[in-house]
Amino acid sequence: MDAKVLDGRDLATELVREACVDAAEDRFFTNRANMDMADRVISIVALVFGAVCVCALLAHVLFV
Repeated sequence: MDAKVLDGRDLATELVREACVDAAEDRFFTNRANMDMADRVISIVALVFGAVCVCALLAHVLFV
């Protein structure tokens, strides 16, 4: 907060605003950290599928 003197309403408003910002940051980092297992499995399957497609395309270009 600033060094200026705040009256009661301004102080309460500032505290609520800071609390909301802190809560939003906490939710963001908690959601990122708690990505569930299904999302991880889908990401791995998509990565493997993409790698297989690239390898198949490369094999087709080189050997056909």
